[in-house]
Amino acid sequence: MAYRQVYFRIRTDCYSSGWTSDADRAAFKEESRRLFQELGWAVTFGHNGSCDTAAKDQQDLYLHPSSFSGVIDEASIQPLQEQLSKARTFRCYHVDRYEEYRDLSDEAYRAELGAKRDEITSYILEKCRTKRSNLYIVDPVAIHVAEHFKIRRLCDKDGRNKIGNQFVAELMDELLQKGWLVSAKTSHGDGIRTATNKERGISRQPAAQVDGQITMEDQENKAPKKKKGRKPAGPCL
Repeated sequence: MAYRQVYFRIRTDCYSSGWTSDADRAAFKEESRRLFQELGWAVTFGHNGSCDTAAKDQQDLYLHPSSFSGVIDEASIQPLQEQLSKARTFRCYHVDRYEEYRDLSDEAYRAELGAKRDEITSYILEKCRTKRSNLYIVDPVAIHVAEHFKIRRLCDKDGRNKIGNQFVAELMDELLQKGWLVSAKTSHGDGIRTATNKERGISRQPAAQVDGQITMEDQENKAPKKKKGRKPAGPCL
């Protein structure tokens, strides 16, 4: 199944910034509830000014008089459109499809992030690189990185991304312990940056051989030397 954030765009003549009358509001609620219940959706009535919510399996929609929005199975879109076309108190005139959501457990999510470990590490080091070694980033780097690699999940529709945040925070702790990241106290709070090559002990001098790869220096040294010959004789007079 493919799940997606969708908006069923609704036009309700008796609603603008508010309802024209209590009777119009009651008619809208009665009809919208009935239409969803006929398709097997459970409707939870709204209270204290909030709208009704319709739910079925792992799908849910917030039934506002200007749009019915939520995460649903894409296969449900067409049947719902056909059902809503029967309405008399409102009209569904368009459906917008947005982000995809996956039915992914915490363990499966962590495994997918683990498969991208090298890519995430490179992204962290790039984002934390500063022009000078006395400059540090004080923004919440882990949260920004986790957001960049976030997978939207049905069990995390509120977008807290707890698993993603934990994974990136743990990875950054490892990079700090390895010396790939450097942290310090700043006047604006805790800061972090990517370690310089010198701090990581990385030499800028080209090695003769690295992991079995021959360098250009070796290639030049191995090139056959030209044999010394006699100087060509000058032209005969």
